[in-house]
Amino acid sequence: MQLGYVVDDLDAALAHWTQVLGVGPFFVAEGIPMDTLHYRGTPIRIDQRVAIAQDGPVQVELLQQTGGDRSCFTDFLAARGPGLHHVCVLCEDFDATIEDWAARGVGVLQGGKTATGLPFAYMDTDPAHGGQVLEIVPASRGLMRYFTMVAEAAEGWDGTDPVRRVG
Repeated sequence: MQLGYVVDDLDAALAHWTQVLGVGPFFVAEGIPMDTLHYRGTPIRIDQRVAIAQDGPVQVELLQQTGGDRSCFTDFLAARGPGLHHVCVLCEDFDATIEDWAARGVGVLQGGKTATGLPFAYMDTDPAHGGQVLEIVPASRGLMRYFTMVAEAAEGWDGTDPVRRVG
């Protein structure tokens, strides 16, 4: 449902996606408060800016880590530079989905829980940093309301107000 791009300059990426590719409007959060966050099993803290928009049936996420510890985002940038980092899928039963991947030998690369209690996991599906990480997020009511608002804003978007601040 989502293509997630790690970028080194969110403002430049937003200009490209809105002005050149015609995707928007983007909703930008200057950080997502976390309850817990870990990378390869080690607790971490990161600062990030995240923007999402809808392009037809696919959501586009642009993510820039602006500070903090080593993460799957910093390692991706170091290995290959900005680009497609992950594909996100929604699930009904988060724990069962993570267990299913573990049974196939795929563990959590980076994950945690937002301050609102929403769990998420970037699965360790891309050891060569080729842009093939799978992100798993449960389809909570609040998240789906937000995603619906983003999708509705994109319907018939005329290019005005391309970057909208949230949170």
